[in-house]
Amino acid sequence: MKKKIGISFTKTSFQNYWNWFTSYDLKDDLELVELSFEKNNSEDIYQCDGFILTGGIDVHPSFYNGKKNYDNVPSSFQQDRDHFEEKIYHYSQSNKIPLMGICRGMQLINVLQGGKLIQDLDNGNERHKKEESDKEHSIVAERNSLLYNIAGSPSGRVNSAHHQAVDPNAIGDNLVANAYDDDDEQIIEGLEFKNKTGKAFMLCVQWHPERMKNKEENPFSQNLKDQFLFAVRETTMKKLQVTNPANEEIIAVLNEDTKESLQNKFESLKNAQLSWHKTLLADRIKIIKNVSDLLGKNIESLAAILTSEVGKPLPQSRNEINGAKARIKWLCENAEKYLSDEVMSSTNGMEERISYEPLGVICNISAWNYPFLVGVNVFVPALLAGNGVMYKPSEYASLTGIQIEKMLIGAGVPADLFQVAIGGGAIGEILLGLPFDGYFFTGSYKTGKYIYEKVAPKMVPCQCELGGKDPLYVAEDIKDIKAVAASTADGAFYNNGQSCCAVERIYVHEKVYDQYIDEFIKEVSSWKTGSPLEQGVYIGPLSRKEQGTVLENQVKDALDKGARILIGGKKMVGKGYFFEPTVLVQVNHDMSIMKEESFGPVIGIMKVNDDEEAIKLMNDTEYGLTASVYRKRAENILQQVDTGTGYWNCCDRVTAALPWSGRKHSGIGSTLSHAGLRAFTKPKGNHLRD
Repeated sequence: MKKKIGISFTKTSFQNYWNWFTSYDLKDDLELVELSFEKNNSEDIYQCDGFILTGGIDVHPSFYNGKKNYDNVPSSFQQDRDHFEEKIYHYSQSNKIPLMGICRGMQLINVLQGGKLIQDLDNGNERHKKEESDKEHSIVAERNSLLYNIAGSPSGRVNSAHHQAVDPNAIGDNLVANAYDDDDEQIIEGLEFKNKTGKAFMLCVQWHPERMKNKEENPFSQNLKDQFLFAVRETTMKKLQVTNPANEEIIAVLNEDTKESLQNKFESLKNAQLSWHKTLLADRIKIIKNVSDLLGKNIESLAAILTSEVGKPLPQSRNEINGAKARIKWLCENAEKYLSDEVMSSTNGMEERISYEPLGVICNISAWNYPFLVGVNVFVPALLAGNGVMYKPSEYASLTGIQIEKMLIGAGVPADLFQVAIGGGAIGEILLGLPFDGYFFTGSYKTGKYIYEKVAPKMVPCQCELGGKDPLYVAEDIKDIKAVAASTADGAFYNNGQSCCAVERIYVHEKVYDQYIDEFIKEVSSWKTGSPLEQGVYIGPLSRKEQGTVLENQVKDALDKGARILIGGKKMVGKGYFFEPTVLVQVNHDMSIMKEESFGPVIGIMKVNDDEEAIKLMNDTEYGLTASVYRKRAENILQQVDTGTGYWNCCDRVTAALPWSGRKHSGIGSTLSHAGLRAFTKPKGNHLRD
């Protein structure tokens, strides 16, 4: 597996940086990646083992409180580049990844560490500012510096192409100069960390080692490159492989977070949240509305990424993103109503008012089956309410998680306010140890119970949206059996049945049972299974390979206890995690397929004598997420079923206007609706006397 070096794109002589690294340098274990602010491919940052911040146009003065106008000011700046490379720098430091800053790159690092710049060298431009070609001058390296140790020489000749410089009276925090121009002005020519404890390799130079004359013989070019490459090769980042479930090919290799990087991100979140809380609610709403616009503009690329890592057919990926847009719309339109102060009474000079303050910094451990939808349920209302968010996507949907971060930042959410944690269960375990102000988890009952118990001593909110064994009952008074069969089959098999509210068991009144089964099988038989990119495919691969074994075991258990397969029943031969759409009859509640969550394209259908038997069987579960009833009137039945959501003549449906909550093993707490908006707040009672 090759390690990757990310080189930040510059419009000024970018190819020189690329060409600096020859095939001999890279050998068979390194490759280069262009990190472009123009393409905004920030997702590629997460794959890199080393970074080069390149030269180019001046850093925007707002980064260091500089003057807007100065000699040799450029006709325009590139603030998108400044912010893009800021992310690269912070990522490198948070994850201890080797970094080299060249010319502008050095200046940017200085200001990101709190330093300032000399905005124009004036007379010094004769010596330093590029004209037709780079200028050359001598430098002196500080003894005992990293630069001196690498170059092996106290002085040397370098090229020069800059009119700005590091302000010697305002060097960034923990930075120290390691080289100076040897003239009277002593312009700073290099920076490194003063205290290198716990730091990765980091070296900044004001010259251009990638394009100096005779660079192969110059130790202030060749030695620097050699040492940087050595540091990259020595990195030991734990890697997360992202696999396409349709063909089992590795589509990305990401750096996993560490305990230290997560701690750094948490500290950044705390600082950013204080400012975000002070931002007017109307301004927060405006920013989150922008997220919906970006989802729409980028729907095709986002859907392609989602399909590639979780396997759902492309149209279903588009549907998910459009669904996320609809939820964002409702939450934004109702945020002011439910998050603003609420006056309860005002009499005799005393006003009684409820204010809804943010929890602070919350941890969102999310799911892979609907990463946009289950994510939006949490991080959108959390941000609207004024919170900071540590978002851990499932390791099976990490690429989408990174894209979510990209959309939020692009919409105007401050970069430090939403942080993504990359990795599997071990990363989740580290997050449970950090002092978050609330935890919001979507996933299995087993993991949710563990999280709930683990964070209980902190006495902070902990909401868990867990699994389901969602029942559906078809009564005898249904007339259009064909339409009901088609609708309920979709409710069971959409997204391969990988939904907490998917129909997982069906009870059909004996009077319509035979006709319903016939129509149900016709509907399932009509579906196309195959590559999720292929037109007309309804059933793609399972997202997780191991789930195929779970389904096989459930089917075997049912068959051993007397069930009969009408269609499907096994894994499909060949590449990919495909499982046949499966329908079982002659099932009962001694079988795991009617009691334990399946989360796949399998369904058991059971004949019942009447409503009373159906209600009893529907309640015979440890879960309590949703229940569906198809009949002329259903309120009385739904009132007798212990679930957080009831469906009448519909199923497998979620709307932002209604609370999404589970009972029993399906979880605790609510997202969506006004309850979901306020779930991310701390209500305060205010007694205000004139």
